[in-house]
Amino acid sequence: MERTRSNRSVDMTVGSPAKLLIGFAVPLFIGNILQQLYNLMDTSLAGHILGDSALAQIGATAALYSLVTNMAIGLNNGFALFVSRNFGAGNEKEMRKSVCWTVILCVISTFVMTAGLLIFRVPLLNVLKVPSDTMDGALSYLTVILAGIPFTMAYNLESSLLRAIGNSVTPLIFLVFSSVLNIIFDYLLMSPMHMGVRGAAIATILAQGISAVLGIICITRKYPELSFGRADIKAEAGYVFEMLWTGLSMALMSAIYNIGSVILQSSINALGNVYIAAQVGARRLAEFFYTPGVALGTGAATFSSQNYGANKKSRIKHGIYTAMALYGVWWVLALIFTFTLARNMLVLITGSSDDTIISNGLMYIRISIPMIPPMAVLVILRNALQGMRHSVAPLICSGLEMAGKILFAVFLVPVYGYVAVCICEPVTWVVCFVFILIATIIFRSDFRDWTK
Repeated sequence: MERTRSNRSVDMTVGSPAKLLIGFAVPLFIGNILQQLYNLMDTSLAGHILGDSALAQIGATAALYSLVTNMAIGLNNGFALFVSRNFGAGNEKEMRKSVCWTVILCVISTFVMTAGLLIFRVPLLNVLKVPSDTMDGALSYLTVILAGIPFTMAYNLESSLLRAIGNSVTPLIFLVFSSVLNIIFDYLLMSPMHMGVRGAAIATILAQGISAVLGIICITRKYPELSFGRADIKAEAGYVFEMLWTGLSMALMSAIYNIGSVILQSSINALGNVYIAAQVGARRLAEFFYTPGVALGTGAATFSSQNYGANKKSRIKHGIYTAMALYGVWWVLALIFTFTLARNMLVLITGSSDDTIISNGLMYIRISIPMIPPMAVLVILRNALQGMRHSVAPLICSGLEMAGKILFAVFLVPVYGYVAVCICEPVTWVVCFVFILIATIIFRSDFRDWTK
């Protein structure tokens, strides 16, 4: 069947896997780096304009906001895998249906998340142990953020649909636009208009809302392959359930990971301010080197999904090997940096001259970065399997990761201190790497093309 498609979509079922993955992952990588830089600037503006107390009010809800954002990304990425699969298969009718139900399920999920979290926002802040002198500001900030979940979901839905057809450049453009807009609104609402932390929250939601509206206009006008009509709502219950389960499994993967990180952070807080400062600086630096994992993981999911739909399953192996090789090159550069410039960078990030802080931060970096290879394989295989309709194994893998962090937080960090924090993630990576490798071997027949 002849496909209706724009010249901006990318068919990953033909051409060099290396060229396709580089072209797809680089804009995602740039976007993730810009997002990190934006987060730093956003925090800096709040601290400079509103002061330490306001920064604490915003920071008190950071874990919950991160959880909401990652669940939104996971849900939409999971739904959009069906769009990617049908795009790869060249099945225009099924693709319209998958786009239609991606939108419908996104709307339903948005309503449930918004209503549920708004109703339970106060108990959630109590669970997070927000101090009483911070509660009012934190509640004000969180209420606006949660009320704006529809904009957050719409913004991520559009990005997921575009990435499903191989376009990672347009989402990058909207991310840059949204980030710049957010910074402008931050300044205007927090400073001249004196709206405090509520203004910071409104700025975030307003920027995402404007980007979401412009995204709808852009997709409607320039991406005919993502259009659908009233007739496309007809679908079997099993089809809809599979879409919902895939979206929920990817959302749960993000949620489980975040829950484990929050629990681990609580054990770090108990060690004292020196180790908290060391962890903040080291973690920010380490996340820079983990960033390609997010980009290549998303690329692996899209690549495997399109080729799975096109019955070019043997081609998926080449995409996986290519993604691993690309991360391998990055890892070598990360190793060189770790053993040459990491100490100076930690001093710059933390602004500290305390050798205890810098030494502990450097220990974290020098344990974590050399262990990137099992994490890289884990991320790439987990996403590739999701693209091939295997959602249970990746979900179990995320559960193992959370269990490992809880084990370290409850039993090992109190006894062995910050050393246990440093080895926590590398150990969980190795365990999950072994599990996902076994799962991939079990599913090895899915890497062969169908025979007629």
